[in-house]
Amino acid sequence: MSFRFSPRPNRAHEIRWREWGSEAFAEARDRDMPVLLGISGIWCHWCHVMDETTYSDPEVIRLVNERYVPIRVDNDERPDVNRRYNLGGWPTTAFLTPDGEIIHGGTYVPPEAMRGLAGQISDLWRVKKDDLTARVAELRAKEREEEAPAPGDLAWDVVDQVASLVRGQYDPKFGGFGREPKFPQPALLRLLLAEHRRHGYPDVAAMLHKTLGAMAAGGTYDPVEGGFFRYSTTRDWSVPHFEKMLEDNSELLSVYAEAHRTFPEAGYDRVARDVIRWMDAVLWRDDVKAFAGSQDADEHYYALDAAERAKHERPFVDRTIYTGWNALAASAYVAAFRALGDRALDARAHDTVHTISTRLHRRDPRVVFHFDRGDGPQVPDLLADLAALLAAAIDAYETGLHPVGLGFAEALAEHLCARLEDGEGGGFFDAPERDEPGRVSRREKPIEDNALAADALLRLAALTGEARWRTAAERALRLFVGDHRRWGQFAAAYAEAVARALTAPLVAVVVGPADDRLTASLWERALAADDPARSLHRLVPGRDAAILERLGYPGRTAAYVCVGTVCSAPLEDAAALDGELARARARHERS
Repeated sequence: MSFRFSPRPNRAHEIRWREWGSEAFAEARDRDMPVLLGISGIWCHWCHVMDETTYSDPEVIRLVNERYVPIRVDNDERPDVNRRYNLGGWPTTAFLTPDGEIIHGGTYVPPEAMRGLAGQISDLWRVKKDDLTARVAELRAKEREEEAPAPGDLAWDVVDQVASLVRGQYDPKFGGFGREPKFPQPALLRLLLAEHRRHGYPDVAAMLHKTLGAMAAGGTYDPVEGGFFRYSTTRDWSVPHFEKMLEDNSELLSVYAEAHRTFPEAGYDRVARDVIRWMDAVLWRDDVKAFAGSQDADEHYYALDAAERAKHERPFVDRTIYTGWNALAASAYVAAFRALGDRALDARAHDTVHTISTRLHRRDPRVVFHFDRGDGPQVPDLLADLAALLAAAIDAYETGLHPVGLGFAEALAEHLCARLEDGEGGGFFDAPERDEPGRVSRREKPIEDNALAADALLRLAALTGEARWRTAAERALRLFVGDHRRWGQFAAAYAEAVARALTAPLVAVVVGPADDRLTASLWERALAADDPARSLHRLVPGRDAAILERLGYPGRTAAYVCVGTVCSAPLEDAAALDGELARARARHERS
């Protein structure tokens, strides 16, 4: 695999970088020298600056090549390595023992500082290796103790505590959360939108409108080509970091599309269409029917108006296909299809899931790979990928247009649990057992990825009636009850999954022929419901005979609203369905 450096002139390639793997660490042990780990992103401005300055400095090149085993890791390709070694952002510059433990490090290091630091750490390793190794082991043992889970019982207190923290971080002057640098944080926005849908809190609606409006009107939004930049360096959203990511834009598209469904007069549909415009024009790869990963930062280009931009080449696009990010994009396009009614959006979502399922997914034995640069899929069965793909399969199924999505979701859930579930302690590991060096050899249970997996499994349990999916989800969520506070507002996705677990699921079922007017009217009403714990079945007699038999619904044209295990009588007109859906909202009321 080739390394990726800044697109501008640099000498970083003169450092004899090794790929992450056992071979590089074995070399470090054999030569008795520390490892220099550089974690970068192809879209990352300061990673490019470090390539052009620090890693192009002749003395730094000499020191690193003579005294270290240098390893370079792309954050997007190896998020599991990044999770364990990131030291505050990108680039991460980490000095490691030959066993992969952290000696020292940080983010961007200028050339002069790097010359001194590289020399000092190398000298320290040579003369005080035993003391240094003992100290590193002591610190690592303390970290593990602090990371130990503290399970507990699921309760609404968890949701209320996280929602309160989010409220406390809200910036009433400029919208968003915290000060600078200010990130969009779609997980927080999704939690607030769900809280508003559950309880109708006016203050939550105000926070949403202020934040969504400020982001779309500020410098983090590209009014010329559409799409959002990654974050703002200023509190008022005025000065962005100019990279554009598939991950961020997919999640924000979902948020704006869903916000449009709840607040149809607020104009969020315009923002959703603009994000789609950029994703379609810049990231969509028609040759493979999937989305590329990111577009590079370029301060000069994005300062130009439309006419001037047309004279310049667009900033570099990383054409790598990432499974998790494409799954998020598919879910976002489904959300936009529900909000905007454009069938082309559903078709794009379907194409994306199909590409993942054929290009990055192997059935025998079942494996889901993380990325493909064009030379074959790499890195199997990461939790974030499986969870996002499971959610996308369910989203596709709930459009009513892709009945095979339910079977695909069940197969993915089987695989996720078989490969990653901790049968003893509960929860899901971020990767399967594998022969990896350093900290990557020790599997972790990240709260955000467990939340995504649990939320998807709860949805699958509601659709299939299979209790084992709910059991696996609840075990995962209980694992974090005692220590979710230490994650603060970053536990927003976890809080929302807990809320789903504590809420009786609502399943709206519409049965009838594909081309029937009454059935279409009932299905339109079911799709319009914005209950945050809603699941949908659109069942066509004949086509879906197996599902009808399995779930016990007759083949007559009618709708049903089920809350928990209690279902309504057959509903044969839209008004009756509306009334039943409205009554179901009462289950969100809390004394």
